[in-house]
Amino acid sequence: MIKKILVTTDFSETSQTAFDLAQQMAEKFGGSITLLHVQELHLPPLVLEGSSTATEQIEQEHKLLAEARVRELAQRMSETAKSAVVVGTPHLEIDLFAKQHDFDLIVMATHGRGFFSHAILGSTTERVVRHAPCPVLTIRDDTLHTVDD
Repeated sequence: MIKKILVTTDFSETSQTAFDLAQQMAEKFGGSITLLHVQELHLPPLVLEGSSTATEQIEQEHKLLAEARVRELAQRMSETAKSAVVVGTPHLEIDLFAKQHDFDLIVMATHGRGFFSHAILGSTTERVVRHAPCPVLTIRDDTLHTVDD
């Protein structure tokens, strides 16, 4: 049974396709949805006076903004959808979050990058699929279909 669905978002238009399909699946199977964003920062530590670094302050500000944005997206998806933001490496954090919260399914959109980009940068989706504790449904932005009764 699919009762707990984790939907990932990077705030791109492509991830909207995953939202739509997950919402249809949750309605069809009577499941719940949690929308997850992984905040990844690529800033070197900048030390300021005091005990925290500028990087930590910037990270906290970005996380607060991301939390507000994810909450808004979740509310648009469903009145009962939950939202979460974690900081770290996306594929690791998605798999860990799914395991810690016992999700039945992860739904995520792919960006459809070309071979060169994929070979050099790798694929968050591919890494999640390899290590996820549950099935992963990947959606290309140009292949959204409705779930029929």
